[in-house]
Amino acid sequence: MTDPQSSEIAKSIWDATLSAVHRAIFLAAAALAFAAIAVPGASSSSNSTVRAKADHITTRLRYKNGPWVTKLSLKLNKYRLNAFRVCGVFNWPAGRRFTCLGAGSQLPRGTTVRLEQSPIEEAMKRADSPGWGMVGLAATPLVKVVLSNTETGNHTGTFYYRVSLRDVAGKILLTSNKVKLVWHK
Repeated sequence: MTDPQSSEIAKSIWDATLSAVHRAIFLAAAALAFAAIAVPGASSSSNSTVRAKADHITTRLRYKNGPWVTKLSLKLNKYRLNAFRVCGVFNWPAGRRFTCLGAGSQLPRGTTVRLEQSPIEEAMKRADSPGWGMVGLAATPLVKVVLSNTETGNHTGTFYYRVSLRDVAGKILLTSNKVKLVWHK
């Protein structure tokens, strides 16, 4: 049979130990939270946001085997697919000729690049990109997609493309230059 007094002592020791553990966990969590706010780059999300401010994304269009350009004008034939390419590269070197064969540097950890079209037409509508529809997605520094007149709804008019760098929550950290495609009669 256990002594009621020793049982009471053991319970008070257990309560004190549990309180000390809870305090230690709380203080450790508070210290980590403070470090993430006070020290830039101490957390991956903070690091991504800080890095994205100095980075850039280069976007270009290409028809058949032509050059990579920022503006493209094509004749619309509603009865035939007219394919073109859109390519975005994270941190493409500024002085280098654009080729869309490689990437400038790795994406910040926990981010993706999304290729988008405006007006949306047949692209995927996303709540986090009003006015823009998704036509491509990559977790690599390079995103390239072959598109045609079907994604633009077989309509004449002007369409814009951009690439956005996003965190895991879908928040835009950086957007590329806009490139312009014109379908004419």
